[in-house]
Amino acid sequence: MEVASVTSNSSGPIILASDFPIFRDSLKTYLKQETDIEIVGCANTEQEVIPLLQSLQPKLVVLDLNLEWEALCALLHQIHSTSSVRSLVMSDGLDSSRVTQLILHGAHGVVPSRTTRELLTKSIHTVLAGGFWVSRATVTDFVALIRESASGMRVKMTDAKIEPADIAPGSAQIKSDAEVARLGLTRREMQVIGALVDGQTNKDIAATFNISEYTVKHHLTNIYDKLGVYNRVELVLFAINRGLCVSPAAVVT
Repeated sequence: MEVASVTSNSSGPIILASDFPIFRDSLKTYLKQETDIEIVGCANTEQEVIPLLQSLQPKLVVLDLNLEWEALCALLHQIHSTSSVRSLVMSDGLDSSRVTQLILHGAHGVVPSRTTRELLTKSIHTVLAGGFWVSRATVTDFVALIRESASGMRVKMTDAKIEPADIAPGSAQIKSDAEVARLGLTRREMQVIGALVDGQTNKDIAATFNISEYTVKHHLTNIYDKLGVYNRVELVLFAINRGLCVSPAAVVT
C-alpha cells in the first residue's frame, strides 16, 4: 500500500486501487500530469482499500481490481456504506446489465480498462465534478431496471444533487407547468428529454423531430446547464425523479 501526503489545495485527491503493478504505475505516472488531479495513495489489494479511504479521505477512488463479480459488488457496498467518496470502476467485458448493477451498488462510473487516456481523464473529471460516467448503451437498460424495480423503491440521488422522490412505474406526467417553467425548459427540450428517457440515441432523436444531430447536441448541452446535470445518465435519473418522463409526442411545439 502506497501513501502520499495530502495537500490542502488539492481539488481532486484520488486513490488508485489496482492489483496490476505495471498498469498501476503507468496510470499513476500519467495522472500525475493532470494539474487538478492528485494521487494521494495506491492500494494493491481490495483489503487495503477501506483503511486507505478512512485514513486519507479522498474525493475519488479508482478501482481496477481483478475481483469476482460478487466480491466487486460487496466492495462497492462497503465503500459507499462507510464513506462519502465517489468511485470509478475500470473493467472490461461488462454488459449493460452489470454496469447498471454496479451503479446501483454505489459506483459513479464504469470505464473500460482498455480505454484511451483522453476518455479516462474525462471520466475522472466527470465523476470528480459530481457526475456519472457510463456508456450510452447502458442508459436504456438503466432506466428499464429502475422502472421495473420502482414499486416501493426510493432512488438515492444525493450524490447527483437531486432530492429523492417516489417513482411510480410507468409515470408519464409532468408535475406541473410551473415546475417546467421554473426549470427554464422549452417545449423542444422537454421533447428531447422524453426521447432520451425512451432510450433514443442522438440519431434517433434527430430523426424523430426532423432536426440535425448537431441541434440535438445543442439542446442537450442547454438542458445539462439548466438542470445542473453532467451527462445522459444523470439527465435520465433527474427526469424520472422529477416527473419529467413525458412521451416525446406529448409535448407539442
